[in-house]
Amino acid sequence: MSGRETALQLAFVALAVVLSVLWLQFGAVNTFSSALYLGTFYVVVFAGTHVVLALRGDGEDVPVAARWRFVALVVALAVATSVGAAAGQTAVAGVSLSVVLGPTVAALFVAYLLYEAREGYRASRRP
Repeated sequence: MSGRETALQLAFVALAVVLSVLWLQFGAVNTFSSALYLGTFYVVVFAGTHVVLALRGDGEDVPVAARWRFVALVVALAVATSVGAAAGQTAVAGVSLSVVLGPTVAALFVAYLLYEAREGYRASRRP
């Protein structure tokens, strides 16, 4: 990771800390706002740097397309986590939503890892 990426990551972690302090000060502690805060925190911390570098077209260490795929994964996981936290006990066809979300998130994560492994292999085979 380059120094620029490290500086950006530290900036986004600082932003997440500021969001946390603001939420603790002004946020309502209920299921929906807690879930929304949690999803936002994950996206800011884990995907913030990748969004900025992908928008700038910076593919020095990581290809831009891989950055966007990672951002999509983090957003999907944050949405699933937020939905699970807010409505996890809601039943759909007799099965709670959290029971459905768990395997779905696991399958999404495994699919992402396999896709990135395949793309890395293909990139290593190109001249």
